[in-house]
Amino acid sequence: MGNDKKHQFTHSNTRRRASVVYGSDGKGGIFVPSDFITAGPDDGAEDESIIRRDEESAVGFSETEPLLAPNGRKFSKHRKSSVARELIEEERELLKSHNINVGADEDEVIDAFENAVINKQLEETTWQIELVSLFKASIPLVVTFLLQMSLSTVSVFTVGHLGATELAAVSMGSMTANITGYATIQGISTALDTLCPQAFGAKKYTLVGAYIQKCIALIVVVMLPILVIWVFFGYGLICLIVPDKETAKLAAVYLKYIAPGIPAYIAFECGKRFLQAQGIFHISTYVLLIAAPSNLVMNIFLVNRIGYLGAPIAVAINYWIMALGLIVSIVFFIDKDQTPSGIHPLSCWGGLNVRQAFTGWKKLASLALPGLVMLEAEFLAFEILTLMASYLGTVALAAQSIGTTMAALAYQVPFAIGIASSTRIANFLGAGLVSAARTSTKVSISFGLVISILNFLVLFCFQTQIAQAFTKDEDVIRTVGGVMWLIAIMQISDSMNANSAGCLRGQGQTKIGGIVNFVSYYMLGIPLSIYITFYSRFGGTLHGLWFGSFVALTVIGVVQSYYALCADFEQLCENAKKNTTVEHHY
Repeated sequence: MGNDKKHQFTHSNTRRRASVVYGSDGKGGIFVPSDFITAGPDDGAEDESIIRRDEESAVGFSETEPLLAPNGRKFSKHRKSSVARELIEEERELLKSHNINVGADEDEVIDAFENAVINKQLEETTWQIELVSLFKASIPLVVTFLLQMSLSTVSVFTVGHLGATELAAVSMGSMTANITGYATIQGISTALDTLCPQAFGAKKYTLVGAYIQKCIALIVVVMLPILVIWVFFGYGLICLIVPDKETAKLAAVYLKYIAPGIPAYIAFECGKRFLQAQGIFHISTYVLLIAAPSNLVMNIFLVNRIGYLGAPIAVAINYWIMALGLIVSIVFFIDKDQTPSGIHPLSCWGGLNVRQAFTGWKKLASLALPGLVMLEAEFLAFEILTLMASYLGTVALAAQSIGTTMAALAYQVPFAIGIASSTRIANFLGAGLVSAARTSTKVSISFGLVISILNFLVLFCFQTQIAQAFTKDEDVIRTVGGVMWLIAIMQISDSMNANSAGCLRGQGQTKIGGIVNFVSYYMLGIPLSIYITFYSRFGGTLHGLWFGSFVALTVIGVVQSYYALCADFEQLCENAKKNTTVEHHY
């Protein structure tokens, strides 16, 4: 290949976009669907070709087929979208740090950077540059994740003021919805993270819309019996796991009234991936900037007017606002000249075909199944604390719901940093910058530790105020105060987990995280929580539940950090090169 310019910093392995799954409930996963499947005999060459084409579409150009503007003029090989400009500015700063001066012209920056990479002039970066870049990239991500998280948090916050029983019920209802509903929807839709970008990269644009329709149809078929159970048999289901009948009754009501919003939630999750496959990430954030405040206002208003029922009704309504907002934005508010590819999203729709949507699920299911299994395991590990707390009484369950809500909120900050770091590290590896990728990994984990200390201080210093913000029940406030110090300490371990997972995603070592998570949660953390809480002389309180999770997260954070820091970066660069420079026939 010679010195062909194939190592552009902004053209790194775009498969990293499929490595994160997150929604309005639960934690983000660290699994790539393709990590858990084996290519068929006819898939290899096609997949390698598609990976390369996917990369080209994500950055908005093809070296084999130039893009055309509406007036017929050819675009520069680098689209001057806001995304491209931001990445070019990162390149400019990196060049300046190495005393390589460039002019104001963006094409000059691009050429200078590519030449510097080829000539091995950018082997190093600095801690200062990486820290600033990481900080700037993390802020919008933190906002987005907190907005999504707020949809479920607001219900706990508003219902908590009605009493301990209501607070415990909304927590149990939300947990049941997470495990049986949201995890199912998000798990199946992870198949789109692989299929849609591949179809778009291969320029089979209408196939993107076809995959979306097939996935929605598959989710509907799977979720239909679950929704029937929620609406008609919810009380019997929850009574199997919750000893208190009043709590079970209210939790079942939560499921019944949130069920009408689930079709909209399915549409939003699949629609979000429809845009992400085309490199459009900001629309879902804009929609959430409307839906999140709307959800807060509706929760407060409806809970004050009609009581407990107001919370699930408000959430269901706002799921429809999210879905309709996404559709309206796609149709009326996206300009094709501002998309990374220069193509309007509707070019990938191809029209509604219901008959086709309910056929040809084999490839979709082969990707959806491992995604579903992995995500269910993640959700279950996170929610099982709430399930065990229900056997300690209503007050303990109410206090547990406050603790898990605050832990999940605090997690969003290091999780966002992990996402930003994975992108940065993948960029360096794609450019062949071994030392820079190593430095970026060190900065990410160090920055994450600083953030974890801030999280710890907030939860530890304001534990009473936090509890009082959720409820007026003195017993619940006292119980929360007794365990919040442990939840605060756990944030250090959880932050290590989030940041090291982000580094592993950027390095392409996601399988390590999957193995460590499974072993730590299910062979160490959860058994330890059960033993301490129910069988040891220290049992009967929430401390045992959180201590088991603390141990599991500590093991995960330490092991993942070790593998991220001690990785063979030379080999990782070679792996990235295989994904980003394919010499196969199309």
